[in-house]
Amino acid sequence: MRPSYRYFTQFPLRPLFSTPHPRLICASRLPFKSPCRLVSNKAIPGFICHGERGTAYRLIRPLGSQIHSKPPHIWLAVDYSNPDIQYVIKQPSGNNENALSAFNHELEMQRVFEKEAMIRKIVDYIPNSEHVGSMIVLEAFTDSLWEARNARSFTEKEIKWIMKAFYLKMENVVLEGFDHSKPHKNVDLIVRLADCGAISKPSTREITSLTYRSPEVHFGKPWTQSTDLAQLLQTKVDFKSPGIYDSICTGTLEEMTKAVRDKLAIDFDLASVPFYAEDEQCAKLLPPPQPEEAYMWANDMAEKGVAGEDLQLLVGVLNPDPNARLTVREILESGYLEV
Repeated sequence: MRPSYRYFTQFPLRPLFSTPHPRLICASRLPFKSPCRLVSNKAIPGFICHGERGTAYRLIRPLGSQIHSKPPHIWLAVDYSNPDIQYVIKQPSGNNENALSAFNHELEMQRVFEKEAMIRKIVDYIPNSEHVGSMIVLEAFTDSLWEARNARSFTEKEIKWIMKAFYLKMENVVLEGFDHSKPHKNVDLIVRLADCGAISKPSTREITSLTYRSPEVHFGKPWTQSTDLAQLLQTKVDFKSPGIYDSICTGTLEEMTKAVRDKLAIDFDLASVPFYAEDEQCAKLLPPPQPEEAYMWANDMAEKGVAGEDLQLLVGVLNPDPNARLTVREILESGYLEV
């Protein structure tokens, strides 16, 4: 008989240490203050731009996935006077008010968290110009954690280090020191949180990538910071498999959204969770319950060798009721992430 997920709740979490809340930095003390306005994106490789700190930067090549007919807005750049020094430069993603608003929000969040050690630093700001508009100059972390995850499995120490630092979707975590030509010889990875534009106040709007959304986001319920929790343990025991919902590819975006929402509702037995079942709007979206399939993902991971303590953490972290979900502070204080 396959073990029930409730088996994994028998492993006690042990309080070992406490972690203070991060200190917020006053944005008014930071040097970058120029407003951003709409300007056509004419940036091309070789373009030279000048930051407020007096440094000139040369654009080398676009970074990230390119969308057909849409100009790139994230660039690898170098110091014009010293090409050995690399940076990442970001522009608004489009020439419209929404893109401009998102860019300004990311700039503001970079200012707020400018001195936080685990967030990729803002290095300079390139003010508006008639050619390319405003740009943010950032530390040159050019590899995402997702790219590294696809290159090799992570060790337990690496997984816990990354989990301790972030609990966020992998494309928002960047790495330095990862050599794709020697993926199994990377020993000391430098990890930072990127894409500060994803930081926002609690709301009911849709956030994050479709396959990483917490149940409350899928069902239009209010969400808080408790949605920002994820895991990498699958890479260690089942390297070739994608994330739990990354393999769902069905028709239109609306059809895929429904497919992911329905699968998540079955996997976590949302029909038995009062937070959803007793909400009239949520109940209309719930698929017919299949209690025999609930939490089979935990059983599958157990059969592949994931330890009971690891699964206990996952069951707590992925609790569909955000009010009962383990918080970041509780996880840090449990001692689980100590290696």
